[in-house]
Amino acid sequence: MDAPPESRLGPNAWIDAAYAAFERGGVGAIRVDPLAKALGITRGSFYWHFKDRQALLRAVINRWDATNTEATIAENEAVGGAPAARLLRLLRTCATDDGRFEIGIRAWAKDDAGARSILERIDGRRIGYMARLATEAGVAEEDARIRARVGYLAWLGSYMNAVSGDQAQRLADMDGLWHMMLEDAAIA
Repeated sequence: MDAPPESRLGPNAWIDAAYAAFERGGVGAIRVDPLAKALGITRGSFYWHFKDRQALLRAVINRWDATNTEATIAENEAVGGAPAARLLRLLRTCATDDGRFEIGIRAWAKDDAGARSILERIDGRRIGYMARLATEAGVAEEDARIRARVGYLAWLGSYMNAVSGDQAQRLADMDGLWHMMLEDAAIA
C-alpha cells in the first residue's frame, strides 16, 4: 500500500512543527489541527505517522532529550580534557540556554505521568554524568553525588533568573557552582 501524497511530509516535519509550537507555548500549543494547518496538510497525515497526540508529545520530549542531554554529553566528551574542565564546559554550555523549553517540559511533567517518567530518567542521566565528572576530578563518590544533585538543582533554578538576559551573570554563577562542586578536589 502506497502512502498518501500528504504523508510524504514525514514524521520529522510533524515533530519539527510540534517542537517549535512547544517552544512558543508549551505542551498546550501542540494540537493536531493547528499543526496540520501550519504545515499546509490535512490531519490525516498526522495519523499516518502517529497513533495519537501522546505519541507526538513523546517524540518531542525524546528529541529534546537527544538534543539537550545526549548530544550535549557526547559533544562535551568529544572535546575531552580533564574531568574538571569537562564539568566547567558542561555548566557553561547549559548557561547559554534561556530555559524556556526546560521549564515547559517540567511544567508538563507535573501533570503527565509519562512525561514525568521520561524526565526522571533524563534528570538521573544528567546528575549521574555530573557526579561522574566530579568523582573523576577527585571528589569522593558520595560527596560527588550530593554535589551533582544540588548543583543540578541550582542550574535548573538559574532559569528562574534567565529572563533578565544577563548572560555574563549566568556564566559567572556557573563558574561559582563549579568551584563549589569541586571544593577540596585536586583539580587537574
